Amino acid sequence: MKKRFLLIILSCLSLTLFAARIDLNKASLEELKTLPVTQQQAEDIFNYRFYIDYFQSIYDLTEIESIDQVTLNKIKPLVSVSHYTDKDEAALRRDEIYYLIERLGSNEGLQEGMSDVWEDYLMTPRNINKMPFSEILNMPNTSAIDVAAILKRRANGDTLANYRDLRFSPGISYYGAKNLQHYIYYKDEPSDNKVFVDYQMKFSSSPFAGDESEMYKETMIRYDTSSSQPNTPSIKKQSYWGYFNMESYRTEVMNKIRLRYLNNWKAGLMTNSDKMDTSFFMDSKSKFADDAKYYVGYESEIDLLGYNYLKLYAGNYRATFGEGLVMENTDYYSPRKTGYGFNKRITGIIGDISRTQEYSLRGVAVDWKRDNMNAVVFLSQDKKDAIVYDSNNNGKLDDEDNVLSYITLSERFSNDDLESAEEFFNTYLDEELPYVNDNIVNIAPRLDAVEENLIGGHVEYSPFIGTHLGLTGYEATYDRNFVVPDADSLAHLLIAFDDDAEAKWKMTDAEISSMYSTLTSEYDRNYRRVVGFDWRTVLNNTSFQGEYAEMEVDGSLHKIGDDPSALLMSSYTQFENLSLLTIYRDYDLEFDNPYHRSFSESQRYDDTEFDKLTYGLNNTLLTDMYLNASQPSAEKGFYIQTRYQFHRMFTLTKAYIDFWERKSDARRGVRFEAKLEFKPIHQLRFRLRNKIQQKRYDELLDRGRSTAGETQLECIVYLSNFDKLTLGFTHASVDQPPYLSILANPAIAGAPDMAQAVSHSNGDLIGVDYVHNFNENLKVIGAFAIWKAYGASFWDFEDVELDFDQSDRGYKYWFNIHSRIANNLFISLKYKYKQFMTRELEFRDYNEIPTTGEYYFQRVESNEHYLRLQLDMKF
Repeated sequence: MKKRFLLIILSCLSLTLFAARIDLNKASLEELKTLPVTQQQAEDIFNYRFYIDYFQSIYDLTEIESIDQVTLNKIKPLVSVSHYTDKDEAALRRDEIYYLIERLGSNEGLQEGMSDVWEDYLMTPRNINKMPFSEILNMPNTSAIDVAAILKRRANGDTLANYRDLRFSPGISYYGAKNLQHYIYYKDEPSDNKVFVDYQMKFSSSPFAGDESEMYKETMIRYDTSSSQPNTPSIKKQSYWGYFNMESYRTEVMNKIRLRYLNNWKAGLMTNSDKMDTSFFMDSKSKFADDAKYYVGYESEIDLLGYNYLKLYAGNYRATFGEGLVMENTDYYSPRKTGYGFNKRITGIIGDISRTQEYSLRGVAVDWKRDNMNAVVFLSQDKKDAIVYDSNNNGKLDDEDNVLSYITLSERFSNDDLESAEEFFNTYLDEELPYVNDNIVNIAPRLDAVEENLIGGHVEYSPFIGTHLGLTGYEATYDRNFVVPDADSLAHLLIAFDDDAEAKWKMTDAEISSMYSTLTSEYDRNYRRVVGFDWRTVLNNTSFQGEYAEMEVDGSLHKIGDDPSALLMSSYTQFENLSLLTIYRDYDLEFDNPYHRSFSESQRYDDTEFDKLTYGLNNTLLTDMYLNASQPSAEKGFYIQTRYQFHRMFTLTKAYIDFWERKSDARRGVRFEAKLEFKPIHQLRFRLRNKIQQKRYDELLDRGRSTAGETQLECIVYLSNFDKLTLGFTHASVDQPPYLSILANPAIAGAPDMAQAVSHSNGDLIGVDYVHNFNENLKVIGAFAIWKAYGASFWDFEDVELDFDQSDRGYKYWFNIHSRIANNLFISLKYKYKQFMTRELEFRDYNEIPTTGEYYFQRVESNEHYLRLQLDMKF
């Protein structure tokens, strides 16, 4: 390993021989500070270029009062002066849009429509001297402390006239001002009646992810291995994978168009083809109505008894308030979502044509803001996919049966297709044959199984700048009952091999049995009701915020503490070179709010039966309950994160530690990660990342104790023309009990004790990433990686996407071509090739060695191709 580290370091040092000088016309303030000049001199150079003129030659530095001849001689060999183009503001905004498309556009689903909102501000900015607190806070990478600094200056009667006024507002950070500059105006711009049209098309062809493919490959037809093997269908037909012929790649096509008149009238439409459908457009009018997303919106400033800002939306919209405990409607889960940086929440009401389907809201919403008030009302009527089970015991699933829970499906097969597959599988469940699961039809997902009618609202009052108190709530009514059976009945309903169901039901499965019911022995209702209050206050350079929420079960709506609840409190402290974030959260097990999206370490149903493929669910599609869970797990914990530049060459770019306890089984865990950057010169950077996570850290002898670690070293070289080369090495390791049930079965009386041993898994990955700019309108980003692992796995960032490598060995390469064909036309094309050894899969009876090959997927060499095309037109 030491040789590999040394090789990477030597390679990086050799590349610096070709590193470019610092360009005075392009360098950031931080880059100028790396020169042998004082901080004041660096700021003077930066301000000269920003406020006076670009440099024609290095000798223009003599025009700056603080730069003497001695300083000029010192920095002359270290800098250069390139030809510059004095772009107008519109051109600069187009550059920022180009960056947003690269940074957010290809991963739009996870970014929850942020790119759409920020693009609107770039093309039609608003006057920073009128914007309310929450609207400024929705801007990229701005903190509550930055916003309070702006509003306090406005309250003192000062009008922000330019960027210099913004930057030197007392209390605002350098990065806060810098990130705002292209999104705002400093006065009301004259109206020119422009209509803006944004069109985006995304086409992708990709293989199924590892967990998804395993779910579909798991057999639906199981038999008792102690009996003679019945006449089963071939393995190709024993699973959804074989029945639906899922060997081919899935193709997805998304078309999205947005219209804007000035910054007032807005409309959007998105169509997204089924992942197994290769057609570019919807097949029928009904399909279009069910799956398309659209909105019409109106936003306007109104001078009526002071400043007012009004939003009206009809169609699909996003509603987010506070810390996401009561309402944040997205299908996507993000671990450790702090609400800062590109991981922030856009609060309030915005039009929604993102890829969110299950938790999309469709109806009307009104959002009214004043300087010290905010009131929101939203209504939605939409059909939701859900798990239906045969509660009336008539041998079939029908409209009279109860619902277990909402579910976000990886593949939305039609209800007719699902029923046909279930009928096929059930033809083999003859009582004379030794099959062990005879109730597949008893539980299954169904599309649009529940109609949800939701009404909600948010009221917020700000007594003074930087402080607010808010109240949020919603009530959702349903046309069917949500009923969760008792634990024993639930185990038999979900788990195949009926005789072993109770033995396999664990403490962690309390997250399943604690799901919300509208009908119990104590009450009968058709609704779910959640209320909460949030707060924020800014004191000097620290902001304090939080939210508390309760879901009504059997308590009183007007009493605090008698119903399942969730609490999150945080603080954020900001200095010029240091930031500190702390978060405390405590979520009850029974707080089953489907629109809950706050900070957590893991998603709901982690380590439950929904997460255990090899145990065998009666319907394998129920695994999507875990794979696509968007709610956080019920947990309690304390999180600390910091960023600290403690030396000109050294920056702790991110470091955090999290202590938490899982509520279902009281398992305690700790996770630590730190990223250190060393920058000896501007063109060369070394980055070291170390991550350690331990489960059950306080119980040395517990069978569930495990430790995972990962160390990564990167060397980054910045070349001429903004090219970049990165060499990286990653080592991962996991120490855990062997978990070989064949050695010991605690569910069987008289079984031997658990084997006293620890298994060690490890692996190494070496990668090369590059960025090459052919010119300012065409560039290519790519990488090559090779790995070898003994049970370990790697998360690898590819451009703006995340890839999971869990095979024993393999390699991959990818490239992404970004081209700005014209000022208003952007295109990107990504291709990836991946070759690896597949995992050996056995789907078998619990604690039984397979005697035949019917349930066996052997370990073979496989290759995958991935293609993504994205087109953006803006005019």
